[in-house]
Amino acid sequence: MKMFCVRKNMRNGIIAIIANQGNVRIFQTMTEDIMKYPCKAYTIDSRLPRTCVSNSMEKWNQKENQFCDVRSKILSNTVVSRHHMTPEIALHLITPECAIYHQPIGPDFPFNNDPFWGFFWPGGQALTRFILDYKDRFRGKSILDLGCGCGASTVAALQVQASHVIANDIDPDALQATLLNVEINGVMNGRMLSLNDSNFVGRDSGVIDCDVILIGDMFYDKDIAADLHPWMQRLARHGKEIFVGDPGRHGITETGVLREMEHMVQYKLPNNVCLENNGFSHVNVWQFWVNQ
Repeated sequence: MKMFCVRKNMRNGIIAIIANQGNVRIFQTMTEDIMKYPCKAYTIDSRLPRTCVSNSMEKWNQKENQFCDVRSKILSNTVVSRHHMTPEIALHLITPECAIYHQPIGPDFPFNNDPFWGFFWPGGQALTRFILDYKDRFRGKSILDLGCGCGASTVAALQVQASHVIANDIDPDALQATLLNVEINGVMNGRMLSLNDSNFVGRDSGVIDCDVILIGDMFYDKDIAADLHPWMQRLARHGKEIFVGDPGRHGITETGVLREMEHMVQYKLPNNVCLENNGFSHVNVWQFWVNQ
């Protein structure tokens, strides 16, 4: 007989299902990895000792409380905005009307890391607009949103019916912001969305299980370009489609990466985005290719 225990946090709508289905491996995965993001279905083996289950549920409760705290901070320090290139997507963003926008990083700052996820950067805006404008390129494909930040491109990929999206960012707070933005846009689907806080740059192509890779605003200097470029070359040789969004930072314009990219589209940035990004007036999307 299968027994189910449904846990629901009314504050944020997260649901976890604990099911007795006789699978120790899934239980172990829950305790080691998936439990980072309590929005999945978990399975507990009936043969496990009661104390083992109890200890794991205690850890799960601690994680849940931590994420609820982060989500609460995000909600209280952002506003829902559509003042960007993709107004069909609502985003929790840090704008000039937010107190945190003017607050220096210090002991009283609400987040442990710089909240880069609170801003919709130009390259991300371009990639998100590109996904919405060219739906057929992405429909039915598995997508890695590298350095997803606020998760706008993840939302767009889910909206155009990508088969699966991995939202990836090394800042766990960005993944919680992404979840909030997925939820507010009504595209939450646990079977189509995964969250990952690993650093994928430099990893073997066999580890990168997707058809398409989105790279927005990551070419911010020559050093990161030196890491990204050879990695992208290896991925492209293994058949990955790679799209880059950037307004023209040094990592793009002063390295050799442009020689291996096909320009797809240029967008004019809204005035408010220009002011917030050192006067850049346009942003581009390229597709990365490599000579075989």
